[in-house]
Amino acid sequence: MTDSAPSVSMSAAAEAYVWGFPLISVHRSRLLLCSKHDSGRINHIDNLATPDDKAIVVPNNDTLYSSGWYDLRHGDLVIDVPPMDHPDRYWNVMVLDGYTHVAYVCRRHHGVEGTRVTLTLDPDTPPANDDSQVVTLGTPTAWVIFRVLVESPDDIVTARALQHRICVTAPASHPIVRTERAGRATAIAKSGADVFSELQTYVAIDPPPPWHPQLSPPAQAILDDPSSVSEETLVAGIAEGEKRIMARNLQGTVSQNGWNTGRDAYGFGDDIVKRAAGAKFGLGGHQAVENRSYIAQSDSQGSGLDGTRPLQLRLAADNMPPCDAFWSLTAYGTDMYLVANAIDRWSISDRTPGLVYADDGSLTLYLSAEPPDVRENWLPVPAGPYLLGMRVYEGQPEVVACEWFPPAMDPIN
Repeated sequence: MTDSAPSVSMSAAAEAYVWGFPLISVHRSRLLLCSKHDSGRINHIDNLATPDDKAIVVPNNDTLYSSGWYDLRHGDLVIDVPPMDHPDRYWNVMVLDGYTHVAYVCRRHHGVEGTRVTLTLDPDTPPANDDSQVVTLGTPTAWVIFRVLVESPDDIVTARALQHRICVTAPASHPIVRTERAGRATAIAKSGADVFSELQTYVAIDPPPPWHPQLSPPAQAILDDPSSVSEETLVAGIAEGEKRIMARNLQGTVSQNGWNTGRDAYGFGDDIVKRAAGAKFGLGGHQAVENRSYIAQSDSQGSGLDGTRPLQLRLAADNMPPCDAFWSLTAYGTDMYLVANAIDRWSISDRTPGLVYADDGSLTLYLSAEPPDVRENWLPVPAGPYLLGMRVYEGQPEVVACEWFPPAMDPIN
């Protein structure tokens, strides 16, 4: 392994907890999802998220999802992506290993003419994330997630057909099984000292690749034998580790124009606290190079968002979200789920049919509970406090580097 030290000084128990947090998150997610759908097979979600969907918080309303769990100890996977129907069709295949290292097979690398890529277990070679036809993964566990853009309500049939034509072929010997759940990834700290024994189980399945950060000798000793220290020491380490993860999440937040985004959505490197924060607050989410998300905190006057106070977001012709794919704006209730509205519109984007642009090329979007005069540009929001997110896919360098932010939203008198 590398000779990197923990990113911040902490107790041995806290270090072991933080180091193992992503691995526990991944395997708890695997065991939960594979208790509903077989491992070794892709599960397609054939419709966009609606207010009836409560499986995940802050869902996007832009892409169809498919995902599956595989064990590369049984052999390579072959990922076949069909030609897209036109050059602007967004698609993406993301593969996570047990420690949340990401390998991308995506439009940025392979275009829209179709591709075939082999995914192979190679602990000695970190994922290159380029247009290679052979993609390496550092652990046997492989979580394959793919997304296909739905461009309009009338596009769902075409998008679904493309989604189902993305194929993941596993060896015939790969097991097709259902699993027993092992607790939720959102409640790891509540497991107490037993979480260290649970971590041992997952490390046996997914030994860390040599290029993954190593534990200090005292932390490694705890991982090897949690009973070598007292239960009080382990519980205290969990509490300390949780504080480190929470602090890192706050530290990584950047704000401008009333919007927040996470600087830590890309480039975890050897920073184990940063990686743990990514797993805690965005497991399975894109890296910023593929999609950066912004969350609105206030309007231009510093007031919180409330649908009874209409807002407008003006995107000047020379200040559209800089991206090579698309952008979208999505409204949520304070519970972080989509909310029913009169026109069944939960997101608005540059692909939304019928948007009305001004003569100068600018686009003004209206956020309110009641319809505005320009209904084509209306994103309905709850009649009360709400959350608003902007996603920018295949953002240009200024997006990836947190240099571009959406403009402030102005109240409508």
